[in-house]
Order: sequence, then structure tokens, then C-alpha cells
Amino acid sequence: MVEDALARAEQYRRHGGLDGFALCADYCFNTGPFLSPNQFGEFITPYLARLVQGYRDLGFYVIKHTDGNIMPIIDQLVQCQPHALHSLDPQGGVDIAEVKRRYGGQVCLIGNVNCGLLDTGTTDEVVASARYALTHGMPGGGYIFSTSNCIYTGMKLSRYETMLEVWRREGNYNNDAI
Repeated sequence: MVEDALARAEQYRRHGGLDGFALCADYCFNTGPFLSPNQFGEFITPYLARLVQGYRDLGFYVIKHTDGNIMPIIDQLVQCQPHALHSLDPQGGVDIAEVKRRYGGQVCLIGNVNCGLLDTGTTDEVVASARYALTHGMPGGGYIFSTSNCIYTGMKLSRYETMLEVWRREGNYNNDAI
């Protein structure tokens, strides 16, 4: 499957117009990975590493997405060297402050605004989640502001707009910050 994906990527590269790949296979529940870290290391990591390296060798950017509690396998995910890691899911207990401390210099971080709160939380909780993600993701650069998953169908637009208002006010770097 990896070799087939890389062959398709080579065709895409020849035609141009594509910058990268978002690898959207989920590996975790909120309680932890689908596989034990040892099993993940045997059945997923070697193939993910080969795929990421192949895409990079072809000149593509790679974002690895997975929700849930990635902490038991995050070392393996980062070792695969994607350019960015999404979703840093607070509903799965992933704390962006800890991830930034451990891996901020190795991989771009994306996400951590609690999308569950966007749907069911209060406005104050949405503001606090957005602010927390910015406060802990932005220092030193290498952070893309985003929700911790997709925006659910039926979510109130006002909640999303609230999150964006926080970003517009507080999510700007000055030239000395990075």
C-alpha cells in the first residue's frame, strides 16, 4: 500500500499543483491507541515512516492527523518526521503545553482547540480553550491554530466565530516573537 501511494504521489508531482498530503487515519480513542505501543511500532510505524519519507523525498509536505490520546505513541509519530502533527486532542487528554515542551522544535503543531466545547460548551469555555491553545502553541513559532478535529455538522456558526475572534485578537506574532 505504501509503494502504491508513493507511485501515485510521483504521478501527482509530475502534474503539479499539489503541495502535500494530510494523512487522516486515526490511531486512537480518547482513552489511548487502538494498538499497544509495541504493536503500533511493529504494524504501523515502519510503514508510516516510509510513507512520510517517500512524500518528503518527492518534495511534498506531510501532516499526520489522529485524534484521541496519542501520548502513548507520540514518540513514534514524531520519529516518523511528518512536517506537522494534528489534532492534539484535549478531549483525549493531550495537553498542547506538554507536547510543545517535548516536541515543539521537531514538528509543527496544529490544533488543540477543543471542538467538543465548540459544540456543547459555554462561550467562556470556548474562549478559554482557544486562548490556551494559542498561549501554549505559539511561543517560538511552529504552531497552526486549529480545532482539535473537524467542525461538526450542525455546529452553531457563532461558536466557530467566537473561536476565530480570539485568534484574530490574540493569535498574531510580532516580528520579535519568532
